[in-house]
Amino acid sequence: MKIKYITILSVIILSLIQCNKRDKDISFSNESIVIDNAVAAMYFHIIFREAENAWAIIDDLDYVSDTYTDPKSTSTSYKKLTYEEKEVTIEYHSWITNNYLLFGTVTVRFDKDVYRTVGKVANIYLKGFSINGQNVVGESTLRYGKEKDNDIYTYSLLEGSAIHELGSSKPVLISGSIRNGRYERIEGNETLEQDDDVWTFSGVMTGMLRETPSMKYTNTVLTTYYLGDEEMDGTVYYSMNCKFARQGASEIKISERSNIFYLYLCSEDLFFSSSTDIH
Repeated sequence: MKIKYITILSVIILSLIQCNKRDKDISFSNESIVIDNAVAAMYFHIIFREAENAWAIIDDLDYVSDTYTDPKSTSTSYKKLTYEEKEVTIEYHSWITNNYLLFGTVTVRFDKDVYRTVGKVANIYLKGFSINGQNVVGESTLRYGKEKDNDIYTYSLLEGSAIHELGSSKPVLISGSIRNGRYERIEGNETLEQDDDVWTFSGVMTGMLRETPSMKYTNTVLTTYYLGDEEMDGTVYYSMNCKFARQGASEIKISERSNIFYLYLCSEDLFFSSSTDIH
C-alpha cells in the first residue's frame, strides 16, 4: 500500500482557511479533503470538550449562580463561565487551547444536579463563536452513560452545523453532522483539569465540502483496520497536547472517488492513502 506523507505545517494554510475559488472548476485534492475533515473533527471535539468541562465545573460549584473566571485568564485573554438556572454561558476572548484561538460564546443547558447521571442530557449552542478566525455554527447534544470507572457520552452534532471561511457571512468550508457518536474518557475522570483528559471517539460524520453537492462525504472512524495481516486499533484518541488526535484511523467516502484512508499521529503530521483495499 502506498502511504502519502503530509506535513501539516506546510499545508495547514491550505485547509479550512483558503479556497477562494467558488467556480465549477474547483479541484479537491486528497490532501485538502483529509485536512478539512481532520480539522473539522478537531473543532467539533473542542466544542464537546469545553461543554463537558463547563458542566463538570458548575456541578463542582453546586450550581450557584455566579461568574467563574479560568485562573489562567489575563486582561487580554480570558475564559469566563456564567451560570444561571439550568444554563452556563462560556465566554471566550482570545483564548488559546491546543494552539487553537477561541472567540465568542458557547451556551450549555442542563438540569440541576444531573452531571454524571446516566441518561441525562446537555444541549450545546454557539453564538458568534469562532476557532482560528473561522466561524463555527450549529447545535449538539451530550447524553451521559457509564462504563466501569469511565465517563461515556453519546454525542450528536445536529444537521446545519458548519465551519465558515473567516467569518459568518463567508462561504461554508465544510458542514458536518454526527449521529450517536461515542466519547469515552479513559484518563482524567477524577479531576476537573482538562490537561490530563484522554478521550476516545468512534462514530461517523457526514456532510458536504465547500457547498458542492458532488462533494458529499462520509467520514467513518475505523475502530479496527488491517495493515497487511496485522489488526490495528483505529479508535481516535484525543489529548490536550496534540494538534489533532493522538492516534486513530478514519476513512472518507465520496461518490465517484476512491476511498481515502488516513491516520492521526500526535505530531504535526497525517498519513493517508487513496487505496480502496483498507478493510
